[in-house]
Amino acid sequence: MTEKPTNTHGIPVSEGAFATTRWSLVLAAHGDSAPARAALETLCRIYWFPVYALMRSRGADVESARDLTQDFFAKLLSQDGLLQARRERGRFRSFLAQSVKNFQADAWDKTQALKRGGGCALLSLDLEAAEGRYHESLDHSSPDREFDRRWAAQILAEARNRFEQESERAGRGEILRVLNRLGDPDAPPLAEEAIRLGCSVNTLKSHLHRARARHARIIREVVAETVSNPAEVETELRHLLESLDG
Repeated sequence: MTEKPTNTHGIPVSEGAFATTRWSLVLAAHGDSAPARAALETLCRIYWFPVYALMRSRGADVESARDLTQDFFAKLLSQDGLLQARRERGRFRSFLAQSVKNFQADAWDKTQALKRGGGCALLSLDLEAAEGRYHESLDHSSPDREFDRRWAAQILAEARNRFEQESERAGRGEILRVLNRLGDPDAPPLAEEAIRLGCSVNTLKSHLHRARARHARIIREVVAETVSNPAEVETELRHLLESLDG
């Protein structure tokens, strides 16, 4: 079987037609369509934490950031929010970052922000745990750079979650556990793991290689959901990897 080409980070490059993704569906939708709204709700549910962190890093205290985050998503998930989204092009990351800045500036200019919920069903956000996450590896030097770093971390976390769920469903849980322990000085040698799993070392190495390749493809799929054009995937991947290294 021919291996799919990958970039320098081991992530497969684009091949064939670009499937409709969540963000491209939002941009292409006409009116407040159910599919577009569902797509936007999913994107918001996955990537809400970088928004909360951006609110905090731009000066909002804990309670204000919680309220503003709820209000922001209530507005974004309204029909007006969908109309605004369709006027934008490019990456969901960039759209959210600019929208947050505009929303926060408006909220501070007014003495009263949008009433919580605004009559819209709110996302279920774990805001109680957000503050602890916010203070992990905090970079005070640049809110924009910090937003991108947290966005990249969320991309990887979502991809890892999907990869682990897929592995368990497919009965590859033991391979996943071996993969997770690679590099651990206390992990058993591959020869022992192969005996435990009833296969040869070469077979186990092949399973691990395929698992790593699948994980890399899932990372790319998750990134692709947040851009509107296939040409943007590689650029977005490079930016996110640089954000994590910076």
